[in-house]
Amino acid sequence: MTGLEHTAIGMLAAASLIGVASWIGKRWGPGASGWFVALPLISGPVMLTFALERGPQFARQACLGAMLAIISLSVFALAYSWCARRAGWVMSATLACILFLVSTWALQLFRAPPIGWTFVLACVVLACALYAMPAGTTRRASATTAWDLPVRMILAAALVFALSSASAYFGPRVSGLLTPFPITSTILVSFTHHNEGAAATSQFLLGLLKGLFSFAVFVLVAGVAIGSWPIAATFIAAAIVTLVFHAGVWQWVQHHEAASGAPRASVAHD
Repeated sequence: MTGLEHTAIGMLAAASLIGVASWIGKRWGPGASGWFVALPLISGPVMLTFALERGPQFARQACLGAMLAIISLSVFALAYSWCARRAGWVMSATLACILFLVSTWALQLFRAPPIGWTFVLACVVLACALYAMPAGTTRRASATTAWDLPVRMILAAALVFALSSASAYFGPRVSGLLTPFPITSTILVSFTHHNEGAAATSQFLLGLLKGLFSFAVFVLVAGVAIGSWPIAATFIAAAIVTLVFHAGVWQWVQHHEAASGAPRASVAHD
């Protein structure tokens, strides 16, 4: 397939992901939506494209960059959550994306250790980010409109096109760092913030941070196996391990919350 066809598939995947994640958010709440979008449903195919078009060595370096990008995603989640307590969605999203890019720029200067140690570093950062998230507050009722979902999907497709076009100018490390750029997360969290308030925003981002452990597992398996295994086997194995781990994390979180008696966010109707 040509690069344009790959971009078109990525745009369709992003729009579809937004649709499914929005439905999950309405059905099970913003935390479940955040947990879902942490899956490498866009970045995984992008890394597969790197391996097919530019070779295993490029893809291996991109995996290393993607693992480091978890640090930037943690910065994004923390910045948005704390800013949302005092500011609206425009300022919160702008600040969070700027800090994501600043963190990404700093990390591309960082000489990363082998992917196994980078995985450990990413998991430690995620754990610290979860601890540093603001406490939940009362959540207000959702105020969605008929045009809400189509706008989300169009924005996702447009952002994928912009990033895909820009990636042609970057090397493997920067491409990997930008692969998990929070396209879907930015759109979903902004609409959640606008429609449901800061409490629902924090729930979404907490779900995202918990789900990013699964993203780290995907990148670890792909980064270790690529070059040694056939490309198809590498990404099939990474996908299977990730889905099993992701489902296990969800079950553990649900069991832990039920056992600890953690109160679920209440919804305040206007």
